Parts: sequence; C-alpha cells; structure tokens
Amino acid sequence: MSKSVFILPTNQRLKVNEEVIELLFSLAQDSLDALESGGILVGRILESSADYVIDDASVPMAKDVQKRNSFVRDSEGHQEYFDQHWAHQEGRCFYLGEWHTHPEKVPKPSFIDQRGWRNLLNAKIQEQTTLFFIIVGIQRLVIWQGVNRNGRIRIFRVGDINRYE
Repeated sequence: MSKSVFILPTNQRLKVNEEVIELLFSLAQDSLDALESGGILVGRILESSADYVIDDASVPMAKDVQKRNSFVRDSEGHQEYFDQHWAHQEGRCFYLGEWHTHPEKVPKPSFIDQRGWRNLLNAKIQEQTTLFFIIVGIQRLVIWQGVNRNGRIRIFRVGDINRYE
C-alpha cells in the first residue's frame, strides 16, 4: 500500500495525492525564520466505496495572518480557491478539512488546534460530518480524522508520512 493511503477506523480509505504531500512539505517550517502556513483541503468522496481522496490544498493567501507559532486563515481567499475548484470539477468536489504547519519535527495538535477542529466539525460545512486535519512538521506530516455523529465529536490520529522516506 502506498505511503499516502490510510485505512480509517470505519475501514474506508483516505488517499492523499502525492502532489499535495509535496506541496505541504515544501511549506514546512524548517528554518528559524519560517512562518506558520496553512490552508484548506479539497477532494472527493468516492461514490462506490465512500473512500476519501484529497486532491488539492490551498496555500497561504494575502489576508491570512502568519506568525512563527500561529496561523489565522482568512476565509475569503480560500473560499475563492474552493469556488474555482467547484466550478472546474462541476460541483464534484468537497471541502475535506484544513492543514497547517508547526515548527517541530513530529507535530502535535495544540489545544487551539483541537478547539478549531471541533468548531469546524460542528459547522457541518457542505453537510460534512467527517473532516481531515493535517499538521506538517519538519520531519513528519500527521493526519487526523474528525467525526461528528449526532453532536458527538471524536478525533482520531490516522497516520503520518515521513518527509525523508
């Protein structure tokens, strides 16, 4: 199995396209002056299997706030990014979650990250009850799945990808 395919707790699969992985690692905070970056994840939910595919990720936009240890996404530019994909894919794509960087080798979500993830799951964007959250560290990219079932939110660590393998 590819390093970019993960089995989820529901036995569905998550595939992250290699181009997305390369893009996210290219924005890793691997120097002392690198600022935190982030964006949204866009992809598909396969009709035949209900598997998820992350096809694209937005990059920091002009109105985003980037600091060494924080990233605040301004929704306007990322919404335009999503709308372009929606039009190009003729409505066959979904907002699948968020990503951001941390200046640590193996990233761990902060309390602020987890609170933000819960807020997104409660918002049920595009009726989504499942979202994915990626934190890109210096050495590893780690993926979590968040699920909102009838107001009960659970977040699972799905897996990770080593930048140097």
